[in-house]
Amino acid sequence: MNRLFFASFFCTAALAVTGCTAGSGPTFNAYSVDASNGVRTYRAECHGLFESASTCMKVAQRICRDKAVQPIDRIDQVRAADDNRNDPRVLLFRCGQDASADAPTKPAPVAADATTIENFTVQADALFPFDKSAPESMLPAAKVELDQIAERIRKHEQVNAITVVGHTDRLGSESINGPLSLARANSVRDYLVARGLDGSIIHAQGVGSSEPRTHCLDGDPRALIACLQPDRYVSITVQGRN
Repeated sequence: MNRLFFASFFCTAALAVTGCTAGSGPTFNAYSVDASNGVRTYRAECHGLFESASTCMKVAQRICRDKAVQPIDRIDQVRAADDNRNDPRVLLFRCGQDASADAPTKPAPVAADATTIENFTVQADALFPFDKSAPESMLPAAKVELDQIAERIRKHEQVNAITVVGHTDRLGSESINGPLSLARANSVRDYLVARGLDGSIIHAQGVGSSEPRTHCLDGDPRALIACLQPDRYVSITVQGRN
């Protein structure tokens, strides 16, 4: 694990490589993790009484520069049992496509005679722990459900396209929810490919919180998270012929 130094962003050059102190600005550590698949992954740790999850995101945006931040995992700080705040202080992320490419990726065109032959909806809470999206975070029950979906898809005579769309609830900013929804969709896509489906016809999209199903009032954080549960899901649409 290689430690990165971003003193030019928040600190003076005289500060130590481990991060910044509260006296000179936000306190954070940033690391570069060499992934086995060759894709560079980063970890930002935000500390101090005056920091928040937004500090980690600002660090990530500085690291990625003109690339979009793609969160992989977020870890909240340890809190008392009666403290319901959701304010993660560790952000694991990658740098994705150009940040200017904000428009959702459109699925590839399919044959004119192709119709929707299957629709699946998998609740994100059944796929991943709250706020997580990495393949290694996928829950065992989710793998069983995706195995069954892959098996059903393989039974069709012809499949022209499979569209996997990730959705999040409205908690958090769209700069986080958009990449999170795409990361979840990509994890599901990769799992289906690993189960033998044709990756060239499986397209992943992330729409963030733009397509809510609920109308929940703000209030107790735990109650709100539970109410918004239907908004956190991944849809799988299959087009082709039976």
